[in-house]
Amino acid sequence: MNKTVNITTWSNDHISWTDITDPTHAELKEFSKKYHLDYYTLADCLEPAHLPKKESLQDFTFIILRVYDEKAVEHPSSIQGMSRKIAIFYNDKVILTIHRVHAAIVGEIRSKYLDTGIIGEPSEIVTKIMYYTVKSYEPNSVRLSEEIDKMEKLVFMNRQTRITLEELYFLKNTCRLNRRIISLSKEVIIQHTTTEKDASALQDVRDLLQKLSLSFDETHDDSANLSTIYLSIVSLKTNDVMKLLTIFSVFFMPLTFIAGIYGMNFEFMPELRWQFGYPLILLVMTLISFVIFWWFKKRQIL
Repeated sequence: MNKTVNITTWSNDHISWTDITDPTHAELKEFSKKYHLDYYTLADCLEPAHLPKKESLQDFTFIILRVYDEKAVEHPSSIQGMSRKIAIFYNDKVILTIHRVHAAIVGEIRSKYLDTGIIGEPSEIVTKIMYYTVKSYEPNSVRLSEEIDKMEKLVFMNRQTRITLEELYFLKNTCRLNRRIISLSKEVIIQHTTTEKDASALQDVRDLLQKLSLSFDETHDDSANLSTIYLSIVSLKTNDVMKLLTIFSVFFMPLTFIAGIYGMNFEFMPELRWQFGYPLILLVMTLISFVIFWWFKKRQIL
């Protein structure tokens, strides 16, 4: 069965934008010859593990961005499991975007900005791609903040038993992955230059990026602190249980000792024949218990 490749091109007198979804090696070679791009660079940009970066090639600027994947698993374990990669090659006249799966942001940018004539330079298109890429992480930022607030309420309202270490681990790991993607994207976006007309749009991208960066930094720190607090509370509760067991053992230790002595089966034990031996021993046990209780109260242990 032949693989269907989606290649679309939009162009006018000033700009040509070609978008390629999941190309074959033959098509990559064709684009390599057409745009004078190194074939291995084109092939390498399809590797799923690449992180956001920017490179200056001979005739093009090469950028890799990662878009949040709405179909990602609930608890991603890696950046690749959370996001999809989009590779961008552009110069003053041409922009080439390559990705493995369908990217909805491409069609949205074309219909909203290119067809209306708002954008006229490849660098301006790159700015919009950056904006939609960063914007894709905003709902995740809100969701993580809400989850942390919910868990904090459970912990600090003495209902922490409803939270598991597994939940805290996945929350912390998701915060860490989002934080890393935004941090790497920040380095790429800061280096991006565009037209004077597009300067305000680029500033909007940087402002949004800064907002998300602060948000993910906060959620990551909060998740780490929450894990520490949770473990401290669990440890404190364990100590309380051990304290209670110790108190019980202190009460019963002397009583058990007395009961053990008079439970021995020696024939010559004069106390066994006392008329009031039994109530006397009970009285002694009661006095011992009272003294222990008084000592604990004085030491403010009880």
